[in-house]
Amino acid sequence: MSDSLDSFARVSPISPASHSGVVVAALDMGSNSFHLVAARGFGTSHFEVLLKEKVMMRLGDEVAATRRISPETRERILEVVGTMATLARGVGATELVALATAAFRDARNAGQIVDAIEEVHGIKVSVISGRREAELIWGAVSRAVDFGGQLALSADLGGGSMEVSVGNQDALLDTESHPVGVGRLKARFASQKDSSGVDLKALRTFLGSELNERLKRLRHEFSPALMVLSSGSFLNIARMAMIRAEGAAWAEASLNQVSVPLEALAAVNTDLMRLDSRSRAKLPGIDDRRLDLLPGGAAVLDVLLTQVRPSQVLVSEWALREGIILRELAQRSPVEFSGDDRSVKEASIVGLASRYGWNEGHARQVASLALAVFDQTRPLHHMGAAEREMLHLASLVHDIGEYISVEGHDRHGAYLLENSRLPGFDPEERNQLVSIVRYHRRGTPKADYAPFAALSKEAAAKATKLAAILRLADALDRSHTRLVDGIEVRIQRTQVLIFVDAHDNVELEEYGLRRKRQLFEDVFGRSVHLIQNGQELSRHA
Repeated sequence: MSDSLDSFARVSPISPASHSGVVVAALDMGSNSFHLVAARGFGTSHFEVLLKEKVMMRLGDEVAATRRISPETRERILEVVGTMATLARGVGATELVALATAAFRDARNAGQIVDAIEEVHGIKVSVISGRREAELIWGAVSRAVDFGGQLALSADLGGGSMEVSVGNQDALLDTESHPVGVGRLKARFASQKDSSGVDLKALRTFLGSELNERLKRLRHEFSPALMVLSSGSFLNIARMAMIRAEGAAWAEASLNQVSVPLEALAAVNTDLMRLDSRSRAKLPGIDDRRLDLLPGGAAVLDVLLTQVRPSQVLVSEWALREGIILRELAQRSPVEFSGDDRSVKEASIVGLASRYGWNEGHARQVASLALAVFDQTRPLHHMGAAEREMLHLASLVHDIGEYISVEGHDRHGAYLLENSRLPGFDPEERNQLVSIVRYHRRGTPKADYAPFAALSKEAAAKATKLAAILRLADALDRSHTRLVDGIEVRIQRTQVLIFVDAHDNVELEEYGLRRKRQLFEDVFGRSVHLIQNGQELSRHA
């Protein structure tokens, strides 16, 4: 479990790739509810929502009371995550970003729950920090709402925490996360003596100590005239205020970009904090599922309005999950939106290689030599266009592990590939690519290596053949100086002859070939010989 800023970069492949556009899914595992959004991207910043689902979980209540997630809740989490992954697949999503927030940050056994989700469903859940959560929410809010040139303070209230950010349309200037989520407040300040069900005096004292000075600092430092509210409890209060101010039509209308009258907000807050649950239930627009949570939400909003003193309050219907979608799309290459499967794969491979500082000249030389060997040894390997493309892509990234260390770079490269987002690759293709890179240097592919073991028998055999070919090609640029201008491969009954056309002596290449030819010889049952200017260089002992 991690809360680093980049801790949720690992994306779970959830279905075979289908590239009629880019479809990604975001699962926000919040303290109060789990939200799923699946969307089709039309560019790095534009998308169409295909699916929205929400399940009330109330994790914040349980974790606030016990600091743990119970076995019963664990089973429900597994069920809901599995269902949401299935729904995402149903609309064509090939990847799922699952992100957990405050309740998981607080639960002592969150790591066990995260591990169980990955074990059962293959979904990698990342537990992120409150600051990172605030940044993602801001990314969505600043795209969904026009600030009108003003500096804005965004407040997003969840079940476990409230994320507060300040900035303008183009820049985020400050972020904070506060442990004042509605589920947490309900668990801590529940009271049977108070008609509202909440010990308002104790709650207000706590909120004052937690929020007053920090909100005053933001007001004095930035003077935001605009406040933007987002997420469930604040949206429900805003809807109730609009119904109170302008009528029942607001019960179903979109709230995005709506300016909520401050007087109506204050009146709704007052009612939510003073009325008992039976009376609250009669308030127009109230969400019955939030009946016991809204007094705490109203108290938090009251502090915000008092300390920040905004001249206007707007509403954003986008929040964390849309922020995740925008982040994922922003990381894509424009070619990924073309729907061309081959272009998507190569774009993702080249982008990954560039990220890890590849030696592009060597990589492309090895790719060219590998394809030459492949094309001229078809009578031996009997593979087709799909395998040729896989060899080309594996050649481009075969040395990316050197970013970590030259020593063991075959293992490091496989690790980087296994833990990177690879658009365009289905799970079997990903495992094949990882296996080829893992064994491009030495060793025989074995069933105790998980990505190789996950392959079908046919795919595993092809991966082994391709690794053997890649080894020869890598050897033929052992010096990393691209000495070899071309090769001719001749297949004989017991041997394979590789004639090299080179503009200098290929001493290092000959040394590399002697070290790397064994797998090819074992797989294809023929010895390999390197010949330059009519002279055999790589004699066998």
